[in-house]
Amino acid sequence: MALSPILGSLIFILIPIFLGSVFAISQIKTDTLIPGQQLRDWEQLTSAGDVFTLGFFTPTESSTFLLGSAGLRYIGIWSQRGPINPVWVGNPTESVSDSSGSLSIDTNGVLKITRASTSPIMVNQKPVGRLSLAGNVFATLLDSGNFVIREIGPGRVSGRVLWQSFDHPTNVLLPGMKIGFNLKTKKEVAVTSWISNQVPASGAFRLGLDPSGANQLFVWRHGEIYWSSGILTNNGSSQLTLQLSRSYIDYEFKFDSDKYMKYFSYSIKKTNGSVLSSWSLDTLGEITVTNVLRSNTSNTWISESSEPCKTDLKNSSAICITEKPTACRKGSEYFEPRRGYMTDNGYFDNSLSSGLSDCHGSCWRNCSCIAFQSFSDGQCQYWGKGSKFNPYDSFSGFQQITYVLDSAK
Repeated sequence: MALSPILGSLIFILIPIFLGSVFAISQIKTDTLIPGQQLRDWEQLTSAGDVFTLGFFTPTESSTFLLGSAGLRYIGIWSQRGPINPVWVGNPTESVSDSSGSLSIDTNGVLKITRASTSPIMVNQKPVGRLSLAGNVFATLLDSGNFVIREIGPGRVSGRVLWQSFDHPTNVLLPGMKIGFNLKTKKEVAVTSWISNQVPASGAFRLGLDPSGANQLFVWRHGEIYWSSGILTNNGSSQLTLQLSRSYIDYEFKFDSDKYMKYFSYSIKKTNGSVLSSWSLDTLGEITVTNVLRSNTSNTWISESSEPCKTDLKNSSAICITEKPTACRKGSEYFEPRRGYMTDNGYFDNSLSSGLSDCHGSCWRNCSCIAFQSFSDGQCQYWGKGSKFNPYDSFSGFQQITYVLDSAK
């Protein structure tokens, strides 16, 4: 892919703020969780400046998120100034099945989610280092979107940071968050896509720093480079800010290292007003830069979408993902999402899948495959040559999308 995914051809979309379906919610008038306190399913922490909220939510298929107690529950952080799109998830691989979950912190600084009739979910491990006094810890949600565990120092003042959510990103990069390489553990810190809109476990794509040491970002798809930003410079890049400046936003990029990390981070350098920014990596490897421009009277939600694949397919809503040519796929082929069903049952692939992109890739590489479906748990169903597609009528209830092979030529 070319540079466009954040930066060349950006699609500016103004959409109204949508807060999902909200049930009975109690916002605790505090930004801090202390030992002995429980944050229950229907309660939320709010950062001091009313910028971010932490609480339980349910992801849904339509990319919206439910508060209240419906469906599988995750602990997450989201902005108060736009749609409920979590910028961090504390338990991405293990959900709570009902509204019995509650978040707490123990005297050693360990965050855990307790739930009915089963073992707790550990959000973090015991922070490294000795506490000056057991129990002198607290966890605070900051206006930056960072959830930080600190030790209480002498005089009851905030002490050293023991753990922070910014060190454990999920699918969103926020200003001030660092991605790169931990120099002590030798582990990578990266942003990873979700398996699907309903499953926040790590999917097929990850966004991180070039391991060669060059000042550029990569998106990998199962370990293979899928996209490169090209060489960037500290204090911004004209290629990156040319389009973004139209929304009165200028970014500052930082490639640096300290005794802990070699990293990339970004910040907002110049704006006409208050801006909340995020870069999210979706299930197809697309990076979307989202900015909420806040004025005295209203919030404007601007989504600047990247273009993860190049295509000459006109008048088509083809799934947009780049695949390598094969013996039977020359590049003019594409999979069109249609609401309907195939004439036979097809076959399931029970091997490990990381969502829609993996289903797409498997069908692309199989010359006999003409259609597939992708389910929220990552499972794929395929159909071979000879099977026919039948559209649903307009009165059908459940309408699973089927991706059907077509060609522009």
